Amino acid sequence: MDLSIVIPVKNEEEILNELVSRVLKTVRELTELFEVIFVTDVNRDKTFQILKQMAKSNHHVKVLKLSRSHGQSIAILAGLKYSKGKAVIIMDGDLQDIPEDIPRLYNKFQEGYDVVYGVKDKKDDRMLMNFFAKIYIKVINFLSDEKIDHNTNFFRIISRRTVDAMLSFPEKNPYFTSIASSIGFPTSTIKVISGSRKTGETKFSYITHINVAINNLISYTTKPLKIILIIGFITSGVGFIHLVFIIIKTCFYGNAIGWSILVALIILFGGLQLFFLGVIGGYLGRVFMEVKNRPLYIVEEKIGDFE
Repeated sequence: MDLSIVIPVKNEEEILNELVSRVLKTVRELTELFEVIFVTDVNRDKTFQILKQMAKSNHHVKVLKLSRSHGQSIAILAGLKYSKGKAVIIMDGDLQDIPEDIPRLYNKFQEGYDVVYGVKDKKDDRMLMNFFAKIYIKVINFLSDEKIDHNTNFFRIISRRTVDAMLSFPEKNPYFTSIASSIGFPTSTIKVISGSRKTGETKFSYITHINVAINNLISYTTKPLKIILIIGFITSGVGFIHLVFIIIKTCFYGNAIGWSILVALIILFGGLQLFFLGVIGGYLGRVFMEVKNRPLYIVEEKIGDFE
């Protein structure tokens, strides 16, 4: 098998026919030894039923249905586990990754790189979403030694040894971009076009994006804990100096600091403590999930030749 294409999809019945048609047409120009693996889970529409029919009528199309919704990263890892290609292309299923860019990724990969990912001139996202995404990437890059380009996404091609290396990571809350960038195999980039969603709406609300961002941040780095430690030292020092100031002022001038300022300080530091406890709790929650050692996902149904 020369090439596998892994595509996570959810509630995309309106664009599946166009997506599959364009992917098959493009990849056939590169090789006839390929497979297209769609990974889905619980859908509100007929996405799974449509994929099921496509897999029965075309031997290149295969479908993995997970029993529960676990997010894109886990869906991609499931697809990677069942892929057989010497190289694997990962792309979104909403046509914002252009299938016609696949040959460009593949040709760059042929130069000897293990990872080639697409960098978009701009993302076709809502303005507010794009703004918060840029802030999120800046925070990630500040807290990490590995830098991420704002205009990258899942769209990339990786070698079989990269797939094997990624599947060796055992964590239960995987952050796909973090895993991919931490392996360290030869990597390159190419410019790709950002497509637009022609039908339907994005399946990710602002709340979903915020939850994903928090989960990824906690899974990606421990630097927030170090920052909390530094802030703790600073605030303790400021508090001690302030206490000395109050004692001296009371001894020499006979009047203590006003209650309003004390109340404001209590509220401020109480809020900081609750915030820090929340961050620490997030890390403890990750430890709890890792210790339980539950399966990352459960495959409910496989359609196509996965043997």
